[in-house]
Amino acid sequence: MKRLGRMFCRTLMAGIIAAGSAVLRAGEPETEPVTLVREGVALKPIVAGESKEHAERLQVYIARVSGAEMEIVDGDPETSGVYVGLRRDFPWLNSADIDDLGPEGYLVRTQDQNLFLLGDQPAGVAHAVTTFQQLLGHRQFFPGTVWEVVPRMETITGVWHDSGQPDYSSQRRLWYGFGAYGPGRTDLAVWNRKNRMGGPEPVSIGHTWYGINRSDEFFEANPEWFALVERDGELQRRRSKPCYSHPQVIEQIERYTLNAARDGRRSVSLSPPDGLGYCECDKCREVFDGGEPERAHGTIFATRPDGVTVNIVSETLFAAVNRAAETVAAEFPGFIIGCYAYSAYSHPTSFDLHPKVYIQTTTAYRRTPLTLEEQLVQWGQRAQQVGIREYWSVYQWDWDNPDPGKMRPDRQLRDLRFYHDNNVVAMNAEASNNWGPRGLGYYVAAQLLWDLDADVEALLEDFYRSAFGVAAPAMERYYARWYGPSVVVGLDERSELIARLSAAAKDGDVAETDELTDSAPVYKHGDRQGTRRTLAATFADLDDAVRLTAGDPAARGRVDHLRFYAYYLYLRWKVWEAVADKNDAAIVAAVEQETRFGGRLTHTHMIHARPLLGKAFHRRFRGQMNLLNDIPEAQTWGEGWRSIGEIPSAQEFEELWSEARAGLGE
Repeated sequence: MKRLGRMFCRTLMAGIIAAGSAVLRAGEPETEPVTLVREGVALKPIVAGESKEHAERLQVYIARVSGAEMEIVDGDPETSGVYVGLRRDFPWLNSADIDDLGPEGYLVRTQDQNLFLLGDQPAGVAHAVTTFQQLLGHRQFFPGTVWEVVPRMETITGVWHDSGQPDYSSQRRLWYGFGAYGPGRTDLAVWNRKNRMGGPEPVSIGHTWYGINRSDEFFEANPEWFALVERDGELQRRRSKPCYSHPQVIEQIERYTLNAARDGRRSVSLSPPDGLGYCECDKCREVFDGGEPERAHGTIFATRPDGVTVNIVSETLFAAVNRAAETVAAEFPGFIIGCYAYSAYSHPTSFDLHPKVYIQTTTAYRRTPLTLEEQLVQWGQRAQQVGIREYWSVYQWDWDNPDPGKMRPDRQLRDLRFYHDNNVVAMNAEASNNWGPRGLGYYVAAQLLWDLDADVEALLEDFYRSAFGVAAPAMERYYARWYGPSVVVGLDERSELIARLSAAAKDGDVAETDELTDSAPVYKHGDRQGTRRTLAATFADLDDAVRLTAGDPAARGRVDHLRFYAYYLYLRWKVWEAVADKNDAAIVAAVEQETRFGGRLTHTHMIHARPLLGKAFHRRFRGQMNLLNDIPEAQTWGEGWRSIGEIPSAQEFEELWSEARAGLGE
């Protein structure tokens, strides 16, 4: 049996519970199963700690799985049951011999006819319950109820030994760059919890002005608070940024931080306002210490007489951040300051950062001569807490097209291990609500963020079999077409061939004379026949899955979601076709169809409908705006074409699907 990684089957040595004086200590794993439910009847209670939240969640879940209602009781040394809570909630459990679980670590242990789901902190308890549910077969592959797999069993019995702590120990965060409508936010929050995303403490990261007054009156009275910036060969005071070497600005940053802590916040961001335009005044230039300033990468560097290359923004900004950290730590030692290491302040400082400063560098918009590896190594030498800001999907970069980009599992495994090996303990990834093209990558990445040793092939096979049942081979073939070799596990005899062709097509290595060229996936504006062939093959993969899931409504629902996405790709191809034909009426009709149908997919999470309907509409169709500007329905977000619609009914969609197949020549 393939190992599903530590997420599903990490073994922990069991201990012994002595009657009347329970002890949890290392020893040989216990092999005697404990039965929680037999034929729909609960045999054990749930023994809850001080907080009942996680015990109640487990109670609801067990009822869904088996129909049994497990009673929640307060514990004592004589109670036998499922213990859910903090280890300190049950002081009679002498667990001194068990290693510290840390802020998110969990313990799942069968012992002496008890089951223990414990953590040192509340997050660990939540992860213990989640992990136990996963061990029973629960999965939340994508957001929403359609993508939740809930096993059905009248009897729940077994031996469970598992523990773990996350490899990305400070933060594991995926968020939507354009946001989401209400249900989308809720579904993502549930997905995060059920895939052990999050972190021990929320770290505030975002651009800020520190409460500085930027009114005309204040600027005119206090111009030295603001950046002295070169424009057209002259230095001018601008309200683009504060001057980070000005004593009163530094004092304001200290006040801003201290006030946030006194208001009860546990973290504050001191990242500068976004964009360029940083100060170049003589006071800021003192950081060069005699080095010759040189403009590069949109900012100013100098190599000091001691041989250290410094950046003007990094040196002044992080000196101010350190001052604020020292001030707040004197009164609030647990307070955390977050700050990007990004854009003009990407370059590492020449000095150490305060231990309570968490920095987050980025994989894009890096204004430093260093490679990413060099940058991470040097920041790791300067800061105790280093995170990375990734770009897993940006709507205006990938437009929900099917190429998964850096979300291929092999790329994720390589990148996440590389970051972790270079001092990164936190991931903050911008994504899109586009689980049609990138959902498999998002899911695998979440498992790797917890456990970098997870068996990716086993995760993928579990995804195909658990999500799609007997249609697993057809769905492997479907995903291989877009993701390439990294998602092939050998369920379908054609998948490996299709995956190799997919990889070759992306690399431009498929020759026109190759007899297999017709199978190579293509989806791009300008290749009419290649895109048509690929869409037709994709439709065929999904038709196979529909046939195979006839007796499995849950699996069929997931296949139908991906069919919605495939049909959306067909409508986008129709826009390209109309543009190629220079048919104005057909262009307008095709844009309307894509936008309307995209709005109807809002709550399926298959495409990121919010930017399509809203802020990015004009950029998405910028080549067609000369035709759309005169059409009232195309102008207003939330009305007409650009509004959320109802998910198509089964009958309506089958009619649409048939029309599309005919349009593809099938």
